[in-house]
This record gives sequence, structure tokens and C-alpha cells, in this order.
Amino acid sequence: MNPASTATLGKIQTKKKQNSKAKSKAKYLITEKTKTISIRVGIIVLVLGILALGSWRIAKSQEGKILPKVMVAGLKVGGKTPQEAKQILQNYVDQLNNKGPEIVYSDQTIQPKLSEMGVTFNVEKVVDEAYNFGRSGSLKERITENSQMLFKPTNIDLSQQFDEKKLDEYLSQIAQVVEIAPVNASLSIHNGGISLSPSKIGRGLDKEKLKNDLNNLINSGQTSGKIVLVTSDLEPQIKEPGTVEASLQAEKYMAATPITITFEDKTFTANKAEIGSWIGFRENSDKLSAYIADSELGGFVGWVASQIEIPKIDKEIMEGTGEVLNEGQDGRGVNTDRLFAEIKERVLAYSSGSPIAVGVFPIPKGQITKNPHAQPGRYPGRYIDINLAEQTLYAFEGSNLVNQFLVSAGLTGPTPVGEFAIYAKDRSTLMDGPGYYLPNVEWVSWFTGDYSIHGTYWHHNFGHPMSHGCVNASNGDAEWLFGWADIGTPVYIHW
Repeated sequence: MNPASTATLGKIQTKKKQNSKAKSKAKYLITEKTKTISIRVGIIVLVLGILALGSWRIAKSQEGKILPKVMVAGLKVGGKTPQEAKQILQNYVDQLNNKGPEIVYSDQTIQPKLSEMGVTFNVEKVVDEAYNFGRSGSLKERITENSQMLFKPTNIDLSQQFDEKKLDEYLSQIAQVVEIAPVNASLSIHNGGISLSPSKIGRGLDKEKLKNDLNNLINSGQTSGKIVLVTSDLEPQIKEPGTVEASLQAEKYMAATPITITFEDKTFTANKAEIGSWIGFRENSDKLSAYIADSELGGFVGWVASQIEIPKIDKEIMEGTGEVLNEGQDGRGVNTDRLFAEIKERVLAYSSGSPIAVGVFPIPKGQITKNPHAQPGRYPGRYIDINLAEQTLYAFEGSNLVNQFLVSAGLTGPTPVGEFAIYAKDRSTLMDGPGYYLPNVEWVSWFTGDYSIHGTYWHHNFGHPMSHGCVNASNGDAEWLFGWADIGTPVYIHW
């Protein structure tokens, strides 16, 4: 073998020896690591076993009792039966409620009962929670809770509940003195000028802090303590920057001035001040927005219409003779809907435009037939004639007047006019409705719907309108008519 081959063989053997040593070392390290992990797992299992055994022994030794070192609201209930713990906690709650906390606000001190503030307790629930501590849940949870008690006590809160409505009602009594409502920034318009009323920060009671302070006091184990009511700033929802857009919008609306309305030789002008009076501002989240108030614009349109409209007067003729008592006149109305729409359109377009011509329409006069007294012989037999102008009832038999007397017809409600007939009668009945209640109304003769001629005991002002639509008569006159007029007797009512 030549020297080169011998050298190569030597290198190969040396490398094999090095690889073998490296493998042996790696195997040794893995083995050592495995041993370490196994030891640690064993220790953990041992500790868990010891804790589990301890947990079991503690629970066993305290069977029927709350586990040691368990406290509720700082009160020791460990080692007590649930009933004993309930009594301890109930006594504490009673003392706490009866004595109550001292609440200091401003320069005054009050000492309300907790029940007055809407604070209630569920003692049984808390006792159950205390008893089940270390006993319920998974094995891990029980071990953890029992281990925890080996090092320090466990304190459970009373977990009181707040009746928010009752607490708010109680705080409202204090709030009347302490609180100041925030004021939003606002805009107003006078004579075409926009004015800004600045926002103001309010002041309110810090209800959440009060509740936290009450919680801490209740769970401190002390039956007395002092709580200082703290106020906090109440920010207005709308501040000055939130009014800028609305102010600019209002200026644009008023830029439509002047708006001119014409009819024949009449001219009406809405100047900047007038248009400004139509503008309102509404709150939208943290901003104001400007709008045209229909009611205000409608008032202006109504005023214009009143200067142009002509009321109709009905023609009056005498019944029987046809004599014209009053020729009357046709009326004139204004198309207010169209006028309203045209004006509003101009404002929303920020332009006055050309004059607006008012649209009108005729209102034909009607005709009223009048009989200044009563017409004999309107019907062949018995009939009743009621003249509303005279507030007088006439009783006829054909052309013969049998009786007449003053009555009181509708004041707050109109008495119907036309031809009717007695369709029912009641000796006495209750009459009631909006604004009146009249029991034992006597001698009632019904002539249409809920309308009747009846006796009256609540006034004697006959000859003047007084009723809600019926025809009032004295009890004596109503009794006479009740006996004289049969069912079916015609009733003619007119002006």
C-alpha cells in the first residue's frame, strides 16, 4: 500500500471515531433530559396528590360546614354551618341597613337606610356560594381553591343589588340642590339678525362612584362609614361649533328677501325680518339645523289671505211669501295651499324671484229660508214648531195654536234644523257627555238621534241658548208636551 492510501485510510478511521463519540454524547444528553422531565412531572403529580388529599381531608373534616378561612364581606364564616353563617350575615345586613351610611353633600349630612336607596341583599345566595367554595367545580378547581386557603383567607362579597329606579328617585331629592342641567348652545332670530346663546356646562351627581363607595362600605365588614357625594361636569350636547352650519343656512334662507305677493292693486312684501320669523332650529345629535316652520309661514299666508278674502253672505227669504230679507253676496277665497308652496319654494331656493300672483276662487252665496214666528197649518194634525231665533216652542193642531213657551236650544253644540218626528219617550233618564253629567232628566221626548225635548232642573234661563244641542224646557212645560205629543208627532225646527 502506498503512503497516500495509508493517509486516506487513517483520516476515515479518525472521522468514524469522532462520529461515534458525538452520537454517544447526544444519547447521554437525551437520557438526562428525560430523567429531569420525569422527576419534575413526578414532583408535580406528588404535589397535586398531596393537595388533592389535603383538599379531601379538609372537606371531609368540615363536612356540613363552610371551609376554614372563608369570609363574607370581611366577616368570618369559615367553620360555621350554613345556618350559622346566614344568621351572622343577616344580623350584619340588618345593622348595616338600619344604621345606614353617612352621605355628605354640600354642607349637609344625611343617613338614609340602604333600603331607601334601593339596595337589597340575597343572603341565602351568598351563603350557598361560601359553602360551595372548595367543594364545587372540577378537581383542579377544588384543589386550586383549597390551596388558596392554605396561604390566605378568601373573601366573598355580599353581592348586593341596586334598584336603579329607587336609587334615582332618592338621588333626585339631592339633585334638586346639587345638580345643574347643562344648557345647549342655541340660535334665535330677531328682526333678521341671528343671535347665539352660548352653551353652559352642567353639574351632576356621580352615581357610579356612589355605587362603588356603597359596595366598598357594605363589603368592609363595618356597619358605619362616610361617603362623600362627588359631582361631575355634564357636558352640553350641542356646543358653539355645532351651531355654525345652522346659522349659515338661516342666512341663506333670509337671502331670498324680499318676496313680493300681488293681487289686483294690493302688494304684500316679506322682508328679511319676516322671513327670519319663519325659521326654526332643531337639535340633531351634536348640531343644530335650520328649517322653515310651516306654522309660522302659514301664519303669514293666512294674514295675506285675510286681506283678500271676501266672506259670503247667504241670501235670506221669508218662508211662505218668498220676500227677500237680504240679497246677500258671493264670497272670494284664496288658494292658500298654492301660495304657501310658492313662497316656501322661493325661500328654499334662496331667491326672491318675480312677484307671486295670488290665486283666488269664488264662493257662491247660499240661501236661507226664515220664518220669524211659526207657520200654522204646516201639518194637518198635531205638530211641534221650534223657532231657534226666538228660542220658542209652538204646539199646533192644524192651524190652531194650542200652547207656546220659551225653551233653551243649543249653545255649546248646535240644535239640528229640519223636519223630524217624536220617535221615543222616557219618563226619566241619565244624560252625560263631555263636560256634563245630568242624572234624572225628566219628561224626555226624543226626536232624532240623541236629541230630545226634555225637562230642565239645572237652570231657568229659558229664551236663551244653553244646551249641548237638545231643547231644554221647564219641567212643567216638558211634562205637558210629554203627555200631549204622541209617538210620530212631527217636529219642525228652523231659524
